[in-house]
Amino acid sequence: MKLTLIGLVALMFASVSHAELPGTPKLYITTNGTQVNLYWDEVSGADNYTLIASNSNDGSLVGQFDLGANTQVDTVLPPGSGFFVSIRAGNTEGNSGFSLPRLLLVPSVPAEIPSVQQVIQNYARNVIFNTYIDLAEQTKLLRAAILELQLETTAKNLHQAQNAWRTARRPWEQSEAFLFGPAETLDLDPALDSWPINATDIQNVIDSTTPLTTETVSAFEPTLKGFHVIEYLLFGSNNNKAASELTARELAYAIAAATALSNDAQTLADAWSPNAGNFLAEFSKAGAGSTTYPSLASALQEILEGMIGIADEVGTGKLSKPLAGRDPSLVESQFSANSRTDFINNIRSIRNVYTGTYLLSEGPGLNALVKSVNPALDEAISNQIEKTIATIYAIPQPFTESIISNADSVQAAINETKNLVALLIDQLLPLARSVR
Repeated sequence: MKLTLIGLVALMFASVSHAELPGTPKLYITTNGTQVNLYWDEVSGADNYTLIASNSNDGSLVGQFDLGANTQVDTVLPPGSGFFVSIRAGNTEGNSGFSLPRLLLVPSVPAEIPSVQQVIQNYARNVIFNTYIDLAEQTKLLRAAILELQLETTAKNLHQAQNAWRTARRPWEQSEAFLFGPAETLDLDPALDSWPINATDIQNVIDSTTPLTTETVSAFEPTLKGFHVIEYLLFGSNNNKAASELTARELAYAIAAATALSNDAQTLADAWSPNAGNFLAEFSKAGAGSTTYPSLASALQEILEGMIGIADEVGTGKLSKPLAGRDPSLVESQFSANSRTDFINNIRSIRNVYTGTYLLSEGPGLNALVKSVNPALDEAISNQIEKTIATIYAIPQPFTESIISNADSVQAAINETKNLVALLIDQLLPLARSVR
């Protein structure tokens, strides 16, 4: 075969610039009766995702489903059906392995109506505490990935550290429907996730002679530590950081900030842990000995205010403010282009609270109480949560460009988020206030 000079150069370039195999996604499932929601962490470098389903009785293959670039599936399944489901990512270089199979069961008969106390206890245990445990674990893995990057500052290790940041970001964003208790009283919310940050201030720290130890960074003001400082150091100002650009001071800062982040996440988990601060018991004993929550209604009020608060923040803050000013600098998680995923996970935090589920843990949720007295309202809330997620997902990436070139899609997401807020305030909140 005869190659021209141009063809030879193109072949050589292709051999050194090929894409890497994508990592394996992590699959999550939430259910609400026969309504099933599957979603997975977006894998950097993935062009498509494939879902495999097997029969839960004998493991026989049901089918493989090409889902394109989608990172979620919403469907209704027959009562009594059961499957093992897994997800894999693919690109031009091939496919990742399938994720660990998750058991998906759709109940054949309606669940018994839980008591309000059971819903509150499940919320504290299976939603809040499990989310914080996950956050503590994922931030430890983020720190480990940055340490590996410092030892070998390669493009591959930078890529892995960036993915670790995105993965750790998920449980934090899914915790934003319950930023009360220790997250508030211990000032852990600003320490973990202050926004906006100032790149000039960060550069001043890098250029200074301040020792970049865990102790010094932990003592910094919130805008000089936390998720977004680490994001800026790993991704650069426009998601284009190269490993060769990382300086020793930047790496030291990233490690110290990641250690401080991990410590704060562990403090938050410990504050709820039965073996430590045990705010879990304080919340679970609402109306039965809790000094913070003297009645069941006061605990339900806290739950609903958290749901309403994050829905309103997404609609009137995270989506509306950048759109109103057509100002990309106001977009949260702009350095990593993770903004849209952040917003979706915020609404998923509402779904987790409403259904009483997180990862492998599930139990009675608010939905069971609502359905028992007003099935139409339960259906309306569930549908509005999913519609809000879908309209946010429909915003083209990156979000920083969509606020200028796809304003209508951003406005549609704002409208649906505000519809969700109105539904929670006008119809769900009065139900909570009627509880004694």
